[in-house]
Amino acid sequence: MGGWRPSCALRAAAVVGALVITATVLLNGGVASASMRGLPKAMVGCWDRHAPALPVGTSAGVWLMQIKSGELLAFTPGTKSCSAQADFTGTLSVTGSHLTIGPLPVCPTKGVYTWKASASSLTLQASSDRCASRKLLFTGVWKKA
Repeated sequence: MGGWRPSCALRAAAVVGALVITATVLLNGGVASASMRGLPKAMVGCWDRHAPALPVGTSAGVWLMQIKSGELLAFTPGTKSCSAQADFTGTLSVTGSHLTIGPLPVCPTKGVYTWKASASSLTLQASSDRCASRKLLFTGVWKKA
């Protein structure tokens, strides 16, 4: 027989679609974008890190950061838990190994960071961020609080 039957064509289209989605996820480092799946579970939670003094006038000290679905809450040094009132909030999104933070109240642009998470630590490294305060605050190793 010389042609495809409609059911064969539909199955072939479904297989091709599944392959395209699989290839996209693999090319993004095995993680689909935040818009497709949400934040990686290893990234969600309350984290702390000792940060240097920031150019906006905040003293050096231990900051808390809470990461939730599409949102980042930051707590200035002296705050004891992520259930307190946040000093500021911002948006975030993840695409593969890149985390985009911002804009924030003192940083009207967005910053892009590479990230690596384990059960007890989250490492952020600025790859493209022109805001000195955000870069100083977020770059480094955060520990699960």
